[in-house]
Amino acid sequence: MKNDTKLYSSKEVAKRLSIQPVTVRKYSQMLEDKGISFKKDEKGWREYSEDHIAFLEYLCNMKSMGKSLEESANHIAMLYRANLSIAQPAISLHEPNILIEFMKVQHEFNEKLVAQLEKIEQRQMERDHNLMQVLLETQEAKKELVATQQKKWWRLWQ
Repeated sequence: MKNDTKLYSSKEVAKRLSIQPVTVRKYSQMLEDKGISFKKDEKGWREYSEDHIAFLEYLCNMKSMGKSLEESANHIAMLYRANLSIAQPAISLHEPNILIEFMKVQHEFNEKLVAQLEKIEQRQMERDHNLMQVLLETQEAKKELVATQQKKWWRLWQ
């Protein structure tokens, strides 16, 4: 975690995340229980860095996606302990050359994926065609079998 110089109160964080201050305190307590430490002022109130705000925002996003608060807090704590950042992407997309390279790689990946999907679809169509042929042949064989086993009306009394 970086040493951020600017620290925020729970009210400022709540306003920034569009949630209630009591919710910020509740989520912070959950994160503290999972091992994430917060700096406290002389009154014992938590002060929030940009990283802490990112944790809380991530927690809110996971909650809105249907994850439980406990599961979300555990996930964030695991990332925190592994020293992984939630806020920073693996690739900086702000530099034009890196962005173009990323787009090229992604485009190639997408083309390969589409080709694989087309092959799968073709195999499924062939399988369906073969299956229908077998079903039709089976149906014809059953009709022929029934036709040969039917007794003629004059042989019913024999």
